[in-house]
Amino acid sequence: MEKYYDEWHPFEPRGHRSSLKRGRLRTRSAGSPREGLQQVNEPRTPATIRDVARQAGVGIGTVSRVLNGGAQVSRATQERVALAIRRLGFRPNAQARRIHRKRSEIVCFLLSNRTFPNSFHARILQGVEDCARELKQHVLFAAVHYDAATPPHHIPLPSILEERGLFDGLILAGTNYPNFLTRIQRMQVPFVVFGNNIFDFKGDKYFDQVGFDGFRGEYEAVRYLVGQKHRNIVFVGDLTYPWVRNRHAGFVKACHEAKIKPNWITSARPPGFVDYGEWACDLVLSRKPLATAVVAVNDEVAFGLWRSFRRRGIRVPDDVSLIGFDDREEATLMDPPLTTVRVRKEEIGQVCLRTLLERLRHPEMAFVEKTLATDLIVRGTVKPR
Repeated sequence: MEKYYDEWHPFEPRGHRSSLKRGRLRTRSAGSPREGLQQVNEPRTPATIRDVARQAGVGIGTVSRVLNGGAQVSRATQERVALAIRRLGFRPNAQARRIHRKRSEIVCFLLSNRTFPNSFHARILQGVEDCARELKQHVLFAAVHYDAATPPHHIPLPSILEERGLFDGLILAGTNYPNFLTRIQRMQVPFVVFGNNIFDFKGDKYFDQVGFDGFRGEYEAVRYLVGQKHRNIVFVGDLTYPWVRNRHAGFVKACHEAKIKPNWITSARPPGFVDYGEWACDLVLSRKPLATAVVAVNDEVAFGLWRSFRRRGIRVPDDVSLIGFDDREEATLMDPPLTTVRVRKEEIGQVCLRTLLERLRHPEMAFVEKTLATDLIVRGTVKPR
């Protein structure tokens, strides 16, 4: 025998009355269905925006404005609408919202000419993802590899870039050349570029950029060494890279201000940064008197130098101090941990996304170049003289 409690079902439409009297317990034999009886676990009909408006005592337009950011809606009304949403378990129709806004709420993070995962750019992507989650955006990832000499219209694009309307805009990271930036500009899709790794773009930059102050970061690293009484400081980095030239200029300025002779090893040699550091080690050791400190253009070059110093019995920092740049995760794994210049990679990603969304809201605004500060992180590879 199955038992049914004859009482009004909480999910029945208003005004609906059960055919049975309230409070009586009735039974029936299995197999003899009775029409008009509802089980208490029947699924709830999803609440609509009209239900929310009725519950909160406001118009549908007011609910819509609250859902889209609360523009021109008082805090008291926003709280009343939010309470109605919680009580009713209302979930907005994302697709309808996108159609109303004429946007997909999707951006594409495009990594150029780099392997993935590349820890530096992966951290930038993490920043984009974190900010996107907060702003209820979605992020697609794509990668592209191309040659700097390829004509713009011959550069093969990832298939996802051929899907018009799939995403609202692009964030370009990795290493980018003028031919690819021209290719993207011709697509007439809003985009933001990680500005530090652009190779020799000589034309007008009709795009937004976000980057960090490499010049100032290197300048502060040298000033720190000078404050530790170092006077014979060598810069190591391949000047064929424009961002290396920028950091080198900061090094030179700090040396001139301290009235010390700037020394450097900047020839183009091995393609890998770690290999470059290992190659440069012999040149550093061949110069007399021996440098008291070495400023590596990034942490990978610093690691190559550190490893080669150890093989030759040169102790860091007892015999020579060492500073890197970027503050990669590997910097803390060295022994001792590497003193380095921290780049705020996650923050770069967040600012890239916010800048892109600002461009989407205001397509006619002037193009911007945003530069984030760096931080000197003092660990164990610098010793006072």
